[in-house]
Amino acid sequence: MEPFLGNAAFRTYAVCVAILVIKMIASAVYTASQRSRVKGYVNPEDAAVVGGPGVTAADTEQSEVARALRIQRNDLENIPLFFAIGLVYVLLGASPLGATAYFWTFTIARILHTLVYIRNMQPARAICWGAGVLSLIGMSVTILWKMV
Repeated sequence: MEPFLGNAAFRTYAVCVAILVIKMIASAVYTASQRSRVKGYVNPEDAAVVGGPGVTAADTEQSEVARALRIQRNDLENIPLFFAIGLVYVLLGASPLGATAYFWTFTIARILHTLVYIRNMQPARAICWGAGVLSLIGMSVTILWKMV
């Protein structure tokens, strides 16, 4: 582990990974809070135990809960790609400047994407998503360039 601690690109990667993990957990908590707020349970055992007296399970998700779940699904479609490609990028000798630019752009874009998704803001949501994807593409192209 010691050799990695002296690598500025790896340190930036590690910080961004930790922030993104916390962000994903926060998204799950947001989903749970929406479910609790609207009493939107689809599992009978959740409705009985968490929902309280008289709350029953529904066959479909309420719109607030469905929106929160879409935030989580979008994270699951994008953030693991960053975990993988970012690590490969570092292991192939990423410059500290390149790592800072790509990693922080992706991390900030994903946080903002969640905030604007919660607030129903388009085209801001698409712009944030695009900034994150461009970061992934930039790292991927750099890796391909080094490997060819």
